[in-house]
Amino acid sequence: MLFLAATAGSSRPTRLQEFYGELDRLHGRTDGPYYLSDVDGSLDWPERGVYVFFDPNTDLKHQQRDQWYISRIGTVGVSQGSTSTLWDRLLAHRGTTSGAYEDGGNHRGSIFRQHVGRSIIESEGLQDEYPHWGTAHRSLPDDLETTALREQEHPLELRVSEYVRDIPFLVIDIPGGPGPDCSRAMIEKNLIALTAHARRTTPGLIRDGWIGRESPRGTIAHSGLWNLDHVNAFYSDSIITDVEPYIDQTDPIGVSNE
Repeated sequence: MLFLAATAGSSRPTRLQEFYGELDRLHGRTDGPYYLSDVDGSLDWPERGVYVFFDPNTDLKHQQRDQWYISRIGTVGVSQGSTSTLWDRLLAHRGTTSGAYEDGGNHRGSIFRQHVGRSIIESEGLQDEYPHWGTAHRSLPDDLETTALREQEHPLELRVSEYVRDIPFLVIDIPGGPGPDCSRAMIEKNLIALTAHARRTTPGLIRDGWIGRESPRGTIAHSGLWNLDHVNAFYSDSIITDVEPYIDQTDPIGVSNE
């Protein structure tokens, strides 16, 4: 099958295969995966860490890891003085679950949501319906009211929420204070760079049908990741051994995923 051949683990470079192996171990340790449709802030989340999202067609429980597909790697607390927690970041990606814009969200507060929405726009030719998607508030027309904009963009926010909430993810507990030189920043950068480099240099590793292929950002379309930062960076050859001890200390968050 072409779909399976395009993502077969045997064609992945060695370091990327090792990364998937560590994710398989993390999956077993933490009773993952998790889904944003099923979790909330009451669970025992690590204060800070790295998260790894897969794509909607990845079934961590029933597929072998050579059929898993990483789609985004992210973290929190890498700017000096940041007080954000891991759940804060995941909550921004999940979006709202109540209120006037129930099941929508704010893509201006989540670059992940912004990228997904932009790919939907491009794939379906919806540019005229969502002309301001991704435009920062300070750059919007002066006569455009925030309420009117939220109402106009809400249908797409709903679709983004449906997509983001139904993809599996895992988290790695990486504690420590905030800052650009912290361990989380190093781990995130190297894992993104490792994954992106493998896909740039090995034909067929970007999954067929992944909606990010429609992104107008070549960095996303050509790396197979919902990431911009670190995609073209070099990665440390020690990244796998660097991340192992953090996986060893990561515990389940206390949610059933049966």
